[in-house]
Amino acid sequence: MEPPHVDGWGGATDDDGTPRIGPYRVLAPWDGRGAPEDARRCLARDDRSGRTVVLTLPHPALADDPAYRVRFRAEAENSRRLTGRWAPPVADIAPADARLPWVAHDCFPALTLPAALAAHGGPLPEPVVRALGAALAETLAGAHANGLVFAGISPGAVLLTADGPRLTGYGLVRAAALDRVGRAGLRGVDPAALPPEQRAGERPRPHGDVYALGAVLACAATGRTPGVPDALPDGLRTVVTACLSADPAHRPRPAGLIQALRTTPAGTGGGLPRPIAHALAEQADRYPVEAVPDAAEPVGRDHENGPSRRSLTIGGLAGVAGLVVGTGAVATFRAAADDGPGRPAPLSVRGTAPAPLWRRDIDIDVEEQSPPVILGGRYMLFANASAATITAVRLRDGKKLWTRENMWSAQALRPLGGGLFLKASQSSFEPEFAAISMRTGRVVWTERAYDGTKRPAFQGPLATRGNTIWFMATEAGGGDADREKPMVIAYDARKREELWRTPLPDAGSGGEDQRPGVLRDGALIIENNGASSDGLPWTKTWSYVALRQRDGRKLWTRAYKGVVPSTSQAYRDIVSGGLLIACDGRTAHAHDLTSGTQRWRFTAKGYLYTEPAVRGRMLCVTDEHSVTYAVDTRTGHPRWRREAAFEPGVGMPYSYNVISDAGRTVLQANASEIEALNAADGSRRWRFAPVGSGQGAGGFDGFAGSVPGMVLVMNGRSLYALPVD
Repeated sequence: MEPPHVDGWGGATDDDGTPRIGPYRVLAPWDGRGAPEDARRCLARDDRSGRTVVLTLPHPALADDPAYRVRFRAEAENSRRLTGRWAPPVADIAPADARLPWVAHDCFPALTLPAALAAHGGPLPEPVVRALGAALAETLAGAHANGLVFAGISPGAVLLTADGPRLTGYGLVRAAALDRVGRAGLRGVDPAALPPEQRAGERPRPHGDVYALGAVLACAATGRTPGVPDALPDGLRTVVTACLSADPAHRPRPAGLIQALRTTPAGTGGGLPRPIAHALAEQADRYPVEAVPDAAEPVGRDHENGPSRRSLTIGGLAGVAGLVVGTGAVATFRAAADDGPGRPAPLSVRGTAPAPLWRRDIDIDVEEQSPPVILGGRYMLFANASAATITAVRLRDGKKLWTRENMWSAQALRPLGGGLFLKASQSSFEPEFAAISMRTGRVVWTERAYDGTKRPAFQGPLATRGNTIWFMATEAGGGDADREKPMVIAYDARKREELWRTPLPDAGSGGEDQRPGVLRDGALIIENNGASSDGLPWTKTWSYVALRQRDGRKLWTRAYKGVVPSTSQAYRDIVSGGLLIACDGRTAHAHDLTSGTQRWRFTAKGYLYTEPAVRGRMLCVTDEHSVTYAVDTRTGHPRWRREAAFEPGVGMPYSYNVISDAGRTVLQANASEIEALNAADGSRRWRFAPVGSGQGAGGFDGFAGSVPGMVLVMNGRSLYALPVD
């Protein structure tokens, strides 16, 4: 027998010339049976176990592109997160140093959809197409619910097996090109299955998967690649053309597709057509399992005997046991014999994101919401200033507790004792603050006395602890109507009375520009820089003042040379160890809080666009080149640095970091996903690509935060809770 040829592969070969890819010997390439621009797929034998797998390889034109190889392998790793009956188990992935990337799927024997159509000699019967579509729609529904956008569906990516279809090709669109790069005519993706918005360079989103599924069904129902909608059977035309709508908003959701495809015309079967069943049986006979002495048995599958020709043929021909659409929303091929292969056990692999503890879609205005606020580790509050609402979600289970309207300028939300939180106005037209029940949203009381008449005018909260509120206020400056006298006021929220007030001529600006104060060692520490009356930047060095919490006595004032006060993008915060951490430009530096002396200075290679994360003795920040640094806050020495695991896309320089409450995991959020890193050495633990809606669909443009034992991810209206540490 002439050894198989794999076009464009120049790697190792056996003595007989058979191509070898890693530990696999190529048995039968499928080149020419799939879309000409798609990735290559072939059957290959694992020398370690003797089993036969389906290998997916890059298109020959892309195999020598280093950036593509990195993206291909990253998408293959992320495909391990796919679950469900129709997601083929990932048997193996090429190591990072492999010359050619590949991913091996354990689903032999199998035919690509174009190969199955060739074996059948034409289009598949409508009942088979319906059942195929329902099964693939079920796969998409599960993927989207778990934060995954497939972005690689094509006729060549669909494999038909005796017990159901399998969907490969995960992430091929993302691997082929970065977002905002036109993909028309691009190698590595099937042009017929590429949604028009992705063709123009938009980020892959869930509704793009639906378009690609429509292209697959059109191909299956017409026997043509690409499928021709006019040639579709009447019973499929409506649902398939809806999937292929140019407007993503008009495409159905996977759950709706399952329902629409579930109705099979009476008296017809959904089993595999006889020619395809025979082709699968012949494939099994042609490449029987090879016994490998002392080979380690893969977990969860009996490899002593492969599926027999009889079992495959019976499974393909039995109408009642073939491809059926069941009442449990499951479309399935079924092998009806007693010697068919068992279902592989789920894999537990490094890099797989943990299953969400829960997911909720929160009914809020995504475009107008401010970043949510976590209170007491138990509740999350969403404030929408333009809609004048606050929505509360319980973090234990994601349940929406309440939405309260008429909460104008509801921005500064802080915890109070007794299960209450503080809602403060930061508008000079509404100088007030109120206590609200976290559990019910009921307003317990509202303080309006600090309106600038008999009492100073409320400007904004600085800090809360228990039943004490510290806030900024101003009063008129005597005969000078344009001059205001700033002060700090301590207020007892339980007794509803003022505790003390301390004038501070150089105190922070108040209003929306006022940064929170810090409660530390019995002192309230606040900005002491005043405001520029003409709107120009300050020219003096940054300064803080410390007031004793119990009586407002001024304890000290310090200036910090080198800390830039005039840049709005500069980051300043007081952290554990008595340090002031400041970041501006490419530099992070720390000053002793009480003495003002500089402790250390750290310089990154790129501009630090976003605020760093600080917890305990670690500072973590990412620069414009997507390099992440972990710095020891005691010494300023880097603990580790990590470059992006894949070629950065648009928005990657703006990624930000969150450190888990236990301090063992660094969460890096960018425009595509959340990546969890080991805080000890920067190695990757897992990646999570959340599903969103509206602008957040298919990418990530939301919020990530942490409470003890839990990571909270908000994308569009979708809120996830993931276990951590």
